[in-house]
Amino acid sequence: MGVVMTQSLLLEPTDTAQWLELVREAEKEYGMTLPEDIESYLVFMLMRHTRQGSLEQAIMALEYLRAVDLAGAQRDDKLRDIGDQCLILSGLYPKRARRRNVRVSYYVDMGQSAYYYLSNSLQHASAELYQQLCEAFVSMMDILQTIRGFNTPVLQPIQSLELWSDTGSQAAYRRIAHDRDALPLHESLIDPDLKQ
Repeated sequence: MGVVMTQSLLLEPTDTAQWLELVREAEKEYGMTLPEDIESYLVFMLMRHTRQGSLEQAIMALEYLRAVDLAGAQRDDKLRDIGDQCLILSGLYPKRARRRNVRVSYYVDMGQSAYYYLSNSLQHASAELYQQLCEAFVSMMDILQTIRGFNTPVLQPIQSLELWSDTGSQAAYRRIAHDRDALPLHESLIDPDLKQ
């Protein structure tokens, strides 16, 4: 579990219990509770990530297009992996976006698209779960960024502003308001005469 540290030592009997406790601690800090099935998916995704240990260095948009051309279970597994990797990148490693010259919202868009595609292509109960994952993507990202923030600042103020503007991330909004002791205005709320 060496990816992140929390404010206190977790002494849980299993990896699953440790991740669940960490997610719940982040939910409490963030001020929201994910639905149980979304919370469970997030915990097991984090466990898979720690076992695999590395993220692909590929361009997610290209990986997405390649995955869509696959068939059956191979396509489904690849799309799930893309959605999960985008969630991990946007939540735990958002600074990688800057190094790759993309906004964090690029990963949000790719991840939501992968989960959405799965929700529309699957014919069984998993379709509903992937629809929920698509809809809860930003909230899950916010929870992961809260976990990451236990140890170090997650994003620079300009990246937080971009992420809030692009996705409506409440965690990014709170960071902006807290860091600058001010509330940001969305571009749509600014008087057009003041933009000149």
